[in-house]
Amino acid sequence: MHNLAEKIIPARPELEYGTVVSSGDAVVVAVPFGEIQAVRAAGCLIRPEKGDSVLLSVDAQGGAWVLSVLERAGVTPTALEFEGDTVLRIKGGGLTVAPDTELTCVTGKASLHAEDAEVTAGRATLTARLFSSQVELVKHVAGTVDDISREFTRRVVNYFRFTTEHEDCQARSSRQLVEETMTMHSKNTVIVSEEHVKIDGELIHMG
Repeated sequence: MHNLAEKIIPARPELEYGTVVSSGDAVVVAVPFGEIQAVRAAGCLIRPEKGDSVLLSVDAQGGAWVLSVLERAGVTPTALEFEGDTVLRIKGGGLTVAPDTELTCVTGKASLHAEDAEVTAGRATLTARLFSSQVELVKHVAGTVDDISREFTRRVVNYFRFTTEHEDCQARSSRQLVEETMTMHSKNTVIVSEEHVKIDGELIHMG
């Protein structure tokens, strides 16, 4: 009986040091025996750039993979690059991102899902073309609020406002419409008009 199975020759990969000549979809690396075209391995998270020192795996069939970036050559930011959908999962602990200077997130769409979220900042700025929120309960505590708007509209079912000291409203013109009953109660009331005062009603009681 003849053994027809083909003899499998192992790849026998070897490790080489190299310097990146150019990078893109494929990486060209200069090694002691010339320049070879290599592919960034899935485990090599840092994207190789021109001039970087890298560690390669080279086999007898001509396959070459960049396993790791050993030393950066330039001053360009280090890029962690993944292909396809990526999930960063932490088991049994938390995740802390602590840059010394700045944290920037650039994306087309961002979502945050959490049972509890807390933001603490010395200064926070939000710039958006449209801001929309749906909240069941809002509790707002502030020392000073300065709100500047070109137009402000509020629609509520019941509206209560309590001012313990002084309340001042300044407007070029003011109009208040009440469908049923309007009641104003105060200890002292002063109405000052530079020109006309008009009270119009079917029945007026004074005194």
